[in-house]
Amino acid sequence: MKDWWLAQSARDRRILSIGGALASLLLGYALIWLPLQRNAEEWRRRASAADVSVIWMRDAVQRLRASGPAPAVGMRDDRSLLAVVDAGVREAGLGGALLRVEPVSAGQVRVYFQQASFDALTTWLQTIGSSHGVRVVELSVQRSAGVGLVDVRLALESPVP
Repeated sequence: MKDWWLAQSARDRRILSIGGALASLLLGYALIWLPLQRNAEEWRRRASAADVSVIWMRDAVQRLRASGPAPAVGMRDDRSLLAVVDAGVREAGLGGALLRVEPVSAGQVRVYFQQASFDALTTWLQTIGSSHGVRVVELSVQRSAGVGLVDVRLALESPVP
């Protein structure tokens, strides 16, 4: 390689040296500087989006604090779990789909539905969970004839008194 280099004329060596330096600069720009610049722009966008989220969250916290204390989850009334489930099912419009409610123990019941509206059922489960602290222990769902209808077997448990 040294012999080849020395065999070149001074003009060719100068052109090759300048070309090599330019190629090195372009390669450094393309492989090092450009990726760093793109990453910096991406991180700026992410930081800006995070700033917007933080502002929204702070505003939401202030609105929640101004609206008063949140209702306590699992507020209990004097009714048994069986009575709470029966009344809740009827209030949710699922009375026609209710087959039976069986007590398993003092704090647990099994509930059976046939051709129940899936949307109404999930809304009822969320409501009974948030207002009475009742949780689903066991759930079996099968598609039924009709759009959005399901056959359901579930076990519900009330919180420890």
